[in-house]
Amino acid sequence: MACTDNTTAAIHREGGATTISAVHPDIIQTHILTRLDGPALASIATTCSQLHALSEHEQLWESICHATWPSTSTPRVRHIISTFPGASRSFFSDSFPSFAAVDTYRHANIERTPELVTAVDLFHGRRPVLSRVVETETESGWFRCSPFRVDVLDPKEAVATAMEYPRSEEACERLREELRLSWIMVDPEGKRAVNVSSGRAVSVERHWLSGEVRVRFATVVGGGERGSASEAVLCSVTVTCGSEMQVREACVQMEDMDGTILNGRDSLGILQRALEGKRGTFFVAGEKDRFLEFMNRKSERKERKMRDERRLDMACVALAFLSFAAISTLFFFRI
Repeated sequence: MACTDNTTAAIHREGGATTISAVHPDIIQTHILTRLDGPALASIATTCSQLHALSEHEQLWESICHATWPSTSTPRVRHIISTFPGASRSFFSDSFPSFAAVDTYRHANIERTPELVTAVDLFHGRRPVLSRVVETETESGWFRCSPFRVDVLDPKEAVATAMEYPRSEEACERLREELRLSWIMVDPEGKRAVNVSSGRAVSVERHWLSGEVRVRFATVVGGGERGSASEAVLCSVTVTCGSEMQVREACVQMEDMDGTILNGRDSLGILQRALEGKRGTFFVAGEKDRFLEFMNRKSERKERKMRDERRLDMACVALAFLSFAAISTLFFFRI
């Protein structure tokens, strides 16, 4: 009450005009800025120098990161974040990008990083369902040559949830709307992070035999050689739930336009492109449309390759027939 009275008196002393300078900085920082989420805090920091200075405090951004992604509160991730140029503020900027942030990415050679740290958070509505942190080495020949895949659950592990089993197409669509996933891949060496999840699921499917529910989150990363299979790559995260809706599997893979699962080395190159900003904005409407466009282009590419192969087969048959005819004719005349 005393703080409110002092603020009101300060405003009256300004002749009735409400100015931010009339409010004590402690009140702004304690009672206003702490109530904002990350995008709102970043936006208000651009309004004036006083708010910009107050919004730079590490504790504010650290609290926002922990509230947005519970996995960031683990000691390992907290230490990595502390090494970023702007600590929690930089981490949030990397992991919750906007169109305006695309040009701010600096080049970082992630292909040389010795490890990747993956921070995963799954929400059903506002309730956290799963939070995990996984460390993956990236220097061995096995990793670089094998199909790229990061799992955050052990093979026999299952995480119980309060979600209801979707028994209809309408229920599957509701589940798609209610689920949110953050899949942040951190390069500790380069002090960079990128969120490869679409935020909202792009599809929810029930397996006709096992009854498992497979939820797919996907982001399309562009920037490859035009016309090549890697011109656009699908970064696909699959969450699999059992018939009792316990989470049994959560993994990420990279798929090119030929449907080939990329190996570790090539996937690191894709993450490099994502760090450079060559991707769509996450956590906004439209990721499903980009996913469907990718799948359509993938189908068109497959059909085009099949047509080319049929033409090649017909050409080979024709060439074989002509060769046989020529040999037969030559043999006939020699007789």
